[in-house]
Amino acid sequence: MRDEDGIERPRPPKRVIVVVVLTYIAGILDIIAGVLLILLRYDDVVQADGESYWITLWGAAMILLGLLTIAMASGLTRGRNSARIFVTVLLSISLVLSVVDVVVSPTDVSSWWSLGIGGLLSALVILALWAGRSAEFFRRSRALPAA
Repeated sequence: MRDEDGIERPRPPKRVIVVVVLTYIAGILDIIAGVLLILLRYDDVVQADGESYWITLWGAAMILLGLLTIAMASGLTRGRNSARIFVTVLLSISLVLSVVDVVVSPTDVSSWWSLGIGGLLSALVILALWAGRSAEFFRRSRALPAA
């Protein structure tokens, strides 16, 4: 596969393509979770406790995290090691936020589902980015001249 400068770039392996799709899904799930959190600020219990500001702030952080994750997904198909590192950091932060959500509200079933689905997705993407053919693809892409 040639880029606009005529440099022969390696094709991303199927595993990287799957990781890119999962990264988009993880970003979209973070955005959905953030929107749902922001909507939670209108709950009577949240307003009575005076927690609507913090709920809104938490939701906005989740949306931003999702948008950044989606933005970095395209860099993965180009073999950018910086995108791989950034996606790893973003998904790790997302995983930590899910764990904190469960710690803060351990009786909330949706927190556990979010941790289960989001945590599994994050772990799979991180593992797939740093192991096997994916790691080899990023290593080969790093050795090529910058485009």
